[in-house]
Amino acid sequence: QGGSDRNACGAGGLFSRTSCPLMFLRVLTLVLSWACCICSFDPTAVRPGEKAWGYVKVVDNLAAKIDMPVMVVNGISDGPTLAVTAGLYPLENCGIEAAGQIYAQVDPQQLSGKLVVVPVVNMPVLQFRTPMFALAKSLSPLDGKDINELFPGRANGTVSDVLAHKLFSDVILGADFHVDLRGGEVSESHLMHTIYLEGLGNMTTKAKEMAATFGLQYVIFEPEYARPGPLIYEAMSRGIPSIVSESGLGFNPQPGEREVRGHVDGVMNLLKSFGMLPGVVVPPDYQHFLLPDRIELLAPATGMFKHIPDQGDAVKKGEPLGLITDLDGTILADIRAPDDVVVHEMMPRRLVYQGDRIYHLARLGPPVRPPRVGAMVV
Repeated sequence: QGGSDRNACGAGGLFSRTSCPLMFLRVLTLVLSWACCICSFDPTAVRPGEKAWGYVKVVDNLAAKIDMPVMVVNGISDGPTLAVTAGLYPLENCGIEAAGQIYAQVDPQQLSGKLVVVPVVNMPVLQFRTPMFALAKSLSPLDGKDINELFPGRANGTVSDVLAHKLFSDVILGADFHVDLRGGEVSESHLMHTIYLEGLGNMTTKAKEMAATFGLQYVIFEPEYARPGPLIYEAMSRGIPSIVSESGLGFNPQPGEREVRGHVDGVMNLLKSFGMLPGVVVPPDYQHFLLPDRIELLAPATGMFKHIPDQGDAVKKGEPLGLITDLDGTILADIRAPDDVVVHEMMPRRLVYQGDRIYHLARLGPPVRPPRVGAMVV
């Protein structure tokens, strides 16, 4: 019995076209069918109570080929849709790791509604970060654009415009809520916090509540995103509450467990708050707003930068932030805190030039009210 297949197919073996054409055709058909499924995933075809993921074609022409990974968990019962994106800036790697873990952990048999996860929006940047081509910023190597300046995108634009359009039209506009998982870029040691936008009426109220419910230690309004182009602004302008979670040390190419867990736990809090998963929101022990008028601290001299506090550290006015020295240790600049602040981000550079940014500092705002336990109004 064990040798019957080989005898039937002849000495050429299972994949010999001459010895067993029928078997070869059957295997070839299966392989092609599998390849077709992988390359033409339909997120809308995932049935209730099931989960699946694959790649959606975005661009396929002589100049570029881009496929976007999309993960769908379709709940067993009706409910809202939460869209989770990561890898908008793929050098912020903790969000990518967290997105995959979120998809793996959510059970469709426990879910009400739908969870749609795009673990890497900007695949060209992820793929081009190699030892031979180490991108320092998440600009597309295909057209040099920052995708977070391009939403809602253009179907007839360059590849980044098309990618923004595909994400926005196919994923974001079909969602009731959205969260973008981010973290520090390669030049940043970044505070864990959530971002929401002011000035958008009821959308601001909902997004502010989402930002608090997510559960990171700090919550901040980011004026830089309160304008046309950024993903969360364009989503909120169309009636979709949207926030950013920042958790990750960009200079570390390996995602830190603590930072990844910050994203994962935050999304689970949102799912519980929306009534999509059973359970209650787990609030942080300590949560404050940070004032949006951050202090940018520039290097006052050129030399070797030796920082003292790092991201998340609280510093009193006049306390030391770091030194800039010459090669022999001679102190060229003694850097002090200009106010009572929390370190929002520290730039982990060794050699700095005069005028380089070395710190972003934030003043502490009021405490955040405890996140509401129970269902958020949809």
